[in-house]
Amino acid sequence: MFLKVCFSIAQESRPEEKPTIPLEQFVGYYYVGVKPNKPFFKSRWYIKDEQLYVIYDSDRDRKLEPYKNGKLKPTIFLSEEDVQITEKDSTYYLVLNFENEKLESFKVIRPGSKLPTDLYGYRNDKLNELAVDTESSLIYHYATAHFNFYYSALDSDLIPQLGNHPGKKYYDLMRAFNLDSISTTNIRIYPGSAIYHNAVLSPGAPSWQRGRAWTKNEIRMVSPIIAQRETRENIQINNMVLHEFIHCLHLNLVKNGTRVPGWLWEGLAMYKGCCRWTTSPKELDYIKNKKYPSLRQIQNDRSYQMKYDLGYYLVEFLDQKYEWTNVLKLINKNGDIKKALNISVKDFQEEFYRYLEAKY
Repeated sequence: MFLKVCFSIAQESRPEEKPTIPLEQFVGYYYVGVKPNKPFFKSRWYIKDEQLYVIYDSDRDRKLEPYKNGKLKPTIFLSEEDVQITEKDSTYYLVLNFENEKLESFKVIRPGSKLPTDLYGYRNDKLNELAVDTESSLIYHYATAHFNFYYSALDSDLIPQLGNHPGKKYYDLMRAFNLDSISTTNIRIYPGSAIYHNAVLSPGAPSWQRGRAWTKNEIRMVSPIIAQRETRENIQINNMVLHEFIHCLHLNLVKNGTRVPGWLWEGLAMYKGCCRWTTSPKELDYIKNKKYPSLRQIQNDRSYQMKYDLGYYLVEFLDQKYEWTNVLKLINKNGDIKKALNISVKDFQEEFYRYLEAKY
């Protein structure tokens, strides 16, 4: 979701303009939601090169220019009462609420939009110091036929080997997902876990969260050098990129904003990319004790553990039992077993666990 301020429709009259508000007062971290006081994602507003930028979850950094010739642009207001919405209006309006010389909250009014709700944002003062440009350290660029890499000096020796790996499997994966072409995939590699988590609007996230398909054509990830240093494990950067690239391919097959079932999301990335979370599923306590979780229970597992434990094997079973064409059909139906396979979820689950017990 992102803030799109349209400047195509000017108001015939506006209240008396107040003095220009310094951009520094806009800077901050905001909790955002589609209902008042019920935020569920974040937004970071920061200054780069004396310009104001805004980033929302799964979107690119966008420049926001609130003023033109010293006056607020015609779609930006300091009071919602001043917004004049006309019939069949499709303009996005931004209403700003300043208190104590800083932006405390905002509202994006989206009349006639394909997105049926407005947006409400509220400052989180605890994260103010993180409202910075996270891209400034990515000063190096390396390009291949299908990928652009942006990285810091820390990873300059790793990028050539990283750049060649996805390309080797690129066309096989494109054929597997029935994609003729996609936009060049940008891969942004950050020189630290904290800056990576800030880049994906997840400050304070667990250290095991090291990479994410940010959009359908962008991957954001922490430097493997840092990941190895923190975990003391042999982190295979090629596998990290491949896993996230499968997520990007998946996003190219679904509509924007689709909430993909976690077992299918991670299962595909592990099965076609990398890697199995466990090689001995029968050693999992709930499998060993024959307390088989349903797809609903797997999906509702907030720790995400079962999605990683079983996702690979669910997709493997689908491929071997129903063939890959039906896996693609399941992607198209966003994990709806009944619609894609013409079988009940209950029967599918029973078949899967019989397969798991027999093979492993």
